[in-house]
Amino acid sequence: MLRITKVWLVICIGLICSGGATLAYGDWSQEFTQNYPPEEYGPFTKMEFFIMPGAPAGVSFAAPTSISPAPGSSSDWVRTIPNSQYSLLTGTGSGANTASVTVFFSGARSDTFDLDFLLWNGNTVVERQEFQWLGSYWASNSGTLILNSLGGFDPGDYDRSEGTPTPIPSTILFFGPTGLGFLLLKKRFAVA
Repeated sequence: MLRITKVWLVICIGLICSGGATLAYGDWSQEFTQNYPPEEYGPFTKMEFFIMPGAPAGVSFAAPTSISPAPGSSSDWVRTIPNSQYSLLTGTGSGANTASVTVFFSGARSDTFDLDFLLWNGNTVVERQEFQWLGSYWASNSGTLILNSLGGFDPGDYDRSEGTPTPIPSTILFFGPTGLGFLLLKKRFAVA
């Protein structure tokens, strides 16, 4: 019985140190459906998501945005995260008229932040939206015009710089207690 208790204790310590046992912090996602009338500009070929400056520390994209285009649309999409505040989907085929996208975030789900979205057809921005995550739900001013300092819209106002990957501290912390637990168990079995 004592051995089972020690094993359970090691597992719990590992989960707590890695953040796996907390509910308010961790990776979470949101699915959006994008419909676009093809008669105006044609199918969309690129989607950009930006976490805007002022977001709390730790709020970032946890994984590249996934896309599920409607049947008959091009399914060739490149998914990247050029920096922790920028998620990019680029169509390599003919584009899509309708798609479901899932955006993956990290950080406390209760944190509030702004998310801007740009939809492109070739080199033309055909839609832009501003979303606000209010800690438990999204508020959207659909089609909000995002203005620059001159009063117009400039898609170059966003940070598209290439970032450098950083290690995940919770993963690093997980190895210490787990390794120590296994050493203690090994020593216990060696003594017995």
